Amino acid sequence: MATNVTEKDKTLNEIIDWAKSRCHEAALSRFDVRRKSDRDFYDGQVNAFHEILELCCSMLGYSGSMPSEVPNQSEDAKE
Repeated sequence: MATNVTEKDKTLNEIIDWAKSRCHEAALSRFDVRRKSDRDFYDGQVNAFHEILELCCSMLGYSGSMPSEVPNQSEDAKE
């Protein structure tokens, strides 16, 4: 499992590359078939790989905001 943002992004980029390749293969395969049901199958694959790509791209980097100051949270801290 990825332990930091850099490792997470590296893993996500590998998945993105894989999904792009599979999406391209499915799109090309679609044109080699005659039956509509076969074309629908490849269209479904293309759509699924596009969803994977969108999800992985949205997860790249750190999307949250980092706090600029963190209050003292020790037990002896006086309020």
